[in-house]
Amino acid sequence: MKKLSIAMIAIFALAATSANADSGLAIGASVGYVTLADTESTVEFDGNDVGYKFFGTYMFNNFFGIEGGYVDFGAPDADVLGSNLSIEATGWNGYLIANLPLGNTFDLFVKAGAVKWDADSFIDGIAVGRDDGSDLALSGGVRLNIGSLGIRAEIDWYDIADTDKAWMASIGLEFRF
Repeated sequence: MKKLSIAMIAIFALAATSANADSGLAIGASVGYVTLADTESTVEFDGNDVGYKFFGTYMFNNFFGIEGGYVDFGAPDADVLGSNLSIEATGWNGYLIANLPLGNTFDLFVKAGAVKWDADSFIDGIAVGRDDGSDLALSGGVRLNIGSLGIRAEIDWYDIADTDKAWMASIGLEFRF
């Protein structure tokens, strides 16, 4: 994962140009901190891990666009009743984007859409369950524009059934064509 991140940063840095793309296609990747929690059931779970995502964005103009991508929530784990409970979850998401350019350097953005997720549960490394679903996904963030390169920080929130918290705070790079 570390080698992949370094390679992606190098590719994006070398490909960056001085032209500022206001609309069109972009691809990117982010890495971040994931929290999954369910504290209202008989077995309380509150775990964290490092996750990552890959995404493609198409901006119709400076203000509106769409985004789709893949997210890996890592494997948050917690001690539950003396055992280690972990959840490995991944998903595919799609968003509508509203963007507010702040000059040529920064953008604020919000996204609303859905996530189609799959999760496997483990107790002490033994698979004990599998679940999936489609739920609401919301996000907001800021992007620093450096030519065709964007550096973005964002928070994604997922309204996943049977969870109290499902979110990811991430930082990433995107390359605009």
